[in-house]
Amino acid sequence: MAGAALAVGGILAFTPIIDGNTQPQTNAKPSSRSDGDKSSEPPGQGQEYTPATARPVSLLKPKSNAKGIGTGFEHSGLGAESAAVSYWQDFDLRDEVIAREQWTAVTSEDSPETIDRGASGTVGEPLLIAVPRDGKAVVKALLSRSLDDSGDIIAVWMFYDRLVPSGEEGADNKSLKGETTYLIVKWEDGDWKVTEEPQYKAKVRGPRSYHPDSKWAFAAGWRRVAQG
Repeated sequence: MAGAALAVGGILAFTPIIDGNTQPQTNAKPSSRSDGDKSSEPPGQGQEYTPATARPVSLLKPKSNAKGIGTGFEHSGLGAESAAVSYWQDFDLRDEVIAREQWTAVTSEDSPETIDRGASGTVGEPLLIAVPRDGKAVVKALLSRSLDDSGDIIAVWMFYDRLVPSGEEGADNKSLKGETTYLIVKWEDGDWKVTEEPQYKAKVRGPRSYHPDSKWAFAAGWRRVAQG
């Protein structure tokens, strides 16, 4: 799932480690939300939405906790988005033992290799950058796509910063701004679990790059995430 993000002609090409897939996303379907998101409806006459002007997505809070990471998200598109963002923001990058416990708690039983990759910091993160071990991820926007007709396999793209506390930055521990990544989550045993199964990764395509003031980013499905 790790890959390098490269903006080419307004399209974000994302290069996964395994399959080298860089085509724009065309065959996946927008996931449905249960929050009555009217910002996804066509704008009124003379009005064009952008992520900055549309109502942001208010994500769900986890209903439970396992190994220091929030779990227990509802079976809906919003639940999938909430799970992916919550996981990405809560994964521990400092302690590999804790990270392994967290990834074990939220990884699909059909994708056990994801645990090792997640604990080592190679799931989702772009290549060719030094990932700060002390950083806190803050997801600012998301875009989700259902990868099958059931709506139970969803790819959630995230635009995020990983912030290192002031005074703790170093040559190999710097804050990251404006990074893009994704997690595939799968409804399994009553919750959303992370998976890297090849049949689903093969369906993931890089979306249009995110910008808060872009009507094209909004049309592609990007939505701001409500903070706080």
